[in-house]
Amino acid sequence: MSSNQVKPSSRQSRPGRLTLLGMIVFLLFSLLSGLSGPVAEAAGTTYYVDSALGSDNSSGTSETAAWKTLGKVNSTTFSPGDRILLKAGGVWTDQYLDLQGSGSEGNPIIVDRYGSGAKPLIHFGNTAVGGEGFGVRLRNVSYWEINNLEITSGQQPTDMRRNGVLVVGEGAGAGNFRHIYIRNLDIHDIFGTDRRTGGINVHARGTNTATESTWDDILIENNTVINVADTGIQTMTDAFFNSAWTHKFDAFRGVVIRGNVVEKIHRDGILVRASASPLIEYNNTKSIGEACEVNTSIVNYLEDITVVAAQWAYYTKGAIFQYNEASDTRMLGGDGQPWDFDIEVHDSIYQYNYSYNNEGGTLLVMNNTNNNIFRYNISQNDKDANGVFHLVNGGGNLYVYNNIIYRSGTQNKALTHASNTGMAYYTNNIFYNAASGQYTNSPRMTYDHNSFYGLNSGVPSDPNKITGNPGFVSPGTATGLASADGYKLAQTSPLINAGAVVAGNGGLDYFGNTLYNGVPDIGVFEFQGTITPPVTLLQDDFEDNNYSGWTTSGGAWSVEDDGTKALTQTSSSGEALAYTGDASWRNYTYSAKIKLLNAFGNAGLLFRYADASNYYMFRLNDSGDKAELFKKTAGTLTMVSSADVAVTPGQWTELKVTVSGITVTAFAGGTQLIQWTDTAAQPAGGKIGIRMHSSTARIDDVKVTE
Repeated sequence: MSSNQVKPSSRQSRPGRLTLLGMIVFLLFSLLSGLSGPVAEAAGTTYYVDSALGSDNSSGTSETAAWKTLGKVNSTTFSPGDRILLKAGGVWTDQYLDLQGSGSEGNPIIVDRYGSGAKPLIHFGNTAVGGEGFGVRLRNVSYWEINNLEITSGQQPTDMRRNGVLVVGEGAGAGNFRHIYIRNLDIHDIFGTDRRTGGINVHARGTNTATESTWDDILIENNTVINVADTGIQTMTDAFFNSAWTHKFDAFRGVVIRGNVVEKIHRDGILVRASASPLIEYNNTKSIGEACEVNTSIVNYLEDITVVAAQWAYYTKGAIFQYNEASDTRMLGGDGQPWDFDIEVHDSIYQYNYSYNNEGGTLLVMNNTNNNIFRYNISQNDKDANGVFHLVNGGGNLYVYNNIIYRSGTQNKALTHASNTGMAYYTNNIFYNAASGQYTNSPRMTYDHNSFYGLNSGVPSDPNKITGNPGFVSPGTATGLASADGYKLAQTSPLINAGAVVAGNGGLDYFGNTLYNGVPDIGVFEFQGTITPPVTLLQDDFEDNNYSGWTTSGGAWSVEDDGTKALTQTSSSGEALAYTGDASWRNYTYSAKIKLLNAFGNAGLLFRYADASNYYMFRLNDSGDKAELFKKTAGTLTMVSSADVAVTPGQWTELKVTVSGITVTAFAGGTQLIQWTDTAAQPAGGKIGIRMHSSTARIDDVKVTE
């Protein structure tokens, strides 16, 4: 029963005066009870502003009585629930909005447009307040929402700070401010003196602890910020310059920066400072650090800038950067990466992001950072002036897992890196390197279950590495965040069910699939289908002490004991070969252990063996320490490819070849050494075997699968 209800009496009331008294008591009780409950806010007043037909002498409260200038708006202190609507297609030149008053919880003050046509344009030119220019300023206020405006200053010189939107807490009114939403603005061509200028700037300013401000519930969504100097979107606090201030890590709480396009920015794209658990998602930055469409003074200023990055954090804990795209970030003497765990960033995550063609590499990790995660990201042809990963000395622990690093250009720097303090853990990543470059090995890093493919120098000591072709659907074909299906794994990929379990993995892969589908996969894609185990066509370990089913030609063959039974050939003169299987076999994988028994010898696997005059062979050659791929056609034996490899007589080495259509992939000791395409594709199928010439050798653990 609610407090303003009267409980029925069991005693019947007398009519007349008692009934009237009861009614009066009921009404008074209801009124007093209501004072302690929620009070409905007034709906607020809607004000209209029309740059062409309005008049500042009008009431402003209807379309036909609209105000004319933004100065009239600035002279009004607004109340909760008010709306200020600018006429679509209107242009306000050499004017700005400097908004006064605060809304309240559930009743923000809203700036928006009315009518049809282009977004209202605020061209604030060279106007300034206190030596600072802006299109819209929210100073020491709360509960404002700014929507659907176009803002520019035009080609002004870099003679003062300018911002498209400036949200600032400063001076005597500074304190704890809430609920600032900035949505669907088009901001362009704004130039200022330093990096506190640019597109959208939320700034906690002050001179002492009494004027320190904090901000909560900041939403910056679906804006375009193009061709500005200095920074596209940022949060900033003067706490960094005042040792007594207390909000170096949480001047900003509840920050969401989502769905923005930030392009042609002269320094940093999106920068969050002093933020607690900000969310930065679905943004697209391009051409960050570019000198473009500006006057000479701005170009000169830009050339003095030494470092830029696309989307990053500073003095921040718990940040999540996800579903973002970054491209063409310029390196102006340093940095130049799309992503950056900068100084004093802790417990933060980059996930599900796509980057390409960024000059500085892919990820920068600065000093005094710790417990950060880089997972399920795709880097396609980022340049590598600083290497793929650049970990500055003094950093803490970094976890890098289930990413794809794809390079097919002229990159030649390191693909991995470590700092001199914390640990870097690389797990379940795919390094697809059709360029060059090397890997870093350090006591400050570990590798586990990574895929290394291509022209790799010094493949690191990963006890569970896979060095074959990862089996992408179509690598290198992504054109954006949402068009990366080419990096999914084909059903035949060796990386499916080949990864390590990572605790706290976020629960989803790059494409939104649930983790895990059985055993984890390597890379950004968790395969969703059912994998059919390979069919074993042949298996022979010679433990039955015979080699029945094998046909030999030349040599002296027997089964000998070498710890286990092995097929052995002991004649050191002429050609000796043995073969078995089915002539109809076409696409298969053939693996076996080979041991050379004499120095300068050779021995290898025969596959697609049609007859003694037509086959392929992958062999080890102790003369020159080579792995060599041969093709014999119509009796002519030709070496078609080779690779350097350490060959040690008396030591077992596992050889493996996979033949699929016209492609032959060859491995030694678990490392892919050769991949070759035979346009003739003859013979198209055949048996398997072993061959040597003027050499003695053994073979064991023969296995053929398809």
